[in-house]
Amino acid sequence: MELTVESLVAELGLTLVSGLQSAQAHVRWVHSTELTDPTPWLKGGELLLSMGIQLDGPKAQRELIERLADHEIAGLGFGTGFTHKKLPAALVTAARKREFPLFEVPYELPFIAITERAFAQLVNERYEMLQRNMVGDVLAEALTGHLYPEELQARLRPFGIGEQVAVLAFSPPDPTAAAALLERILEREGVHNLVAIRAGLLCAVIDADGLTKAVKGDETGDRKAGGADHDNDPIALARKLRGELAERFGTVAAAASRAAPTHSLRLSFHEARCALEAVRLQNGDAPEVASYKDLGAFQLLLSLQDDDALISYCRGVLGPVEQGEGEYGDELLRSLDVFIEHNGHWEKAAAALYCHRHTLRYRIRRVEQLTGRDFSQARDRIEFWLALRGRELAR
Repeated sequence: MELTVESLVAELGLTLVSGLQSAQAHVRWVHSTELTDPTPWLKGGELLLSMGIQLDGPKAQRELIERLADHEIAGLGFGTGFTHKKLPAALVTAARKREFPLFEVPYELPFIAITERAFAQLVNERYEMLQRNMVGDVLAEALTGHLYPEELQARLRPFGIGEQVAVLAFSPPDPTAAAALLERILEREGVHNLVAIRAGLLCAVIDADGLTKAVKGDETGDRKAGGADHDNDPIALARKLRGELAERFGTVAAAASRAAPTHSLRLSFHEARCALEAVRLQNGDAPEVASYKDLGAFQLLLSLQDDDALISYCRGVLGPVEQGEGEYGDELLRSLDVFIEHNGHWEKAAAALYCHRHTLRYRIRRVEQLTGRDFSQARDRIEFWLALRGRELAR
């Protein structure tokens, strides 16, 4: 479970006097201090504990809260029974004005008890992160496409994944923070899974054979009364998971692959990933959960089962840039990718790249010179867009 000011205060039997919403942010570390301005030695995300020995007036108390809030400190536990018999009114008023998490630490509760409780939780978080990195290595190996079906099955069996799999992909603001919650939800739903972060996405490889139970009773979206199309079960589950992740982390994009044999895991991963990308590139409203129905031109790339053929095509199109400009070739291709995604709009593409439009024009002209193409022509833009997407699939 993620350590937050809210969870720590509740575990200690204390009460927040301000900043309930802000208290849900992750606590990175815990420090005790009596400095009037400790922020030069802090990175943000810390929970501070203080008895306010130097906060002898309302002005100093207000200024401390302002500094901590501006520096994105997680919260302040204020010890009473020493210099201050109760929480100073100016401190409470300033904290409520900034919606900054503040709670009283009574005389009977030593700071060391708080730090020990917090550190134990942080150690558990580090252990969970190590485990997740190891799981990520398993997924990375599975996605190489170099494992025999029997080997792939053996890698996934410890996670309870059988002969049918599906991949769910989510794009929350902070995939690392969302991973633990996703695991807990899937465990609650009784779905065997492997959760890892891959290609910047929060991914769940799930045992598709157990999905009917997981989405039982969900009559929205793709499920129909009287039974469900098995291919749609991953979509229904992804919809449920996306909703709970969004409640905690805000806007979350989601995609789901179809259920498929385990040896097709790599294709399932790219199906979910490409569906998410295809929806992102669309103009207009996106579906709640992207799927194979939204793949569009990506379907052509995914249908190329021969990786060597896909790599050969991408090199044939992109090779002159990659080989002709060395390391700068990647920057040229990234600029071209953004330029195409913005439909050739110079101002918008330059803004997305954080460069001047003249710089972008130079880069696009250089690609045209290297390849002999003309990106004012739709045909050349489409061919390069496919090659850029194909390069991602072949990596």
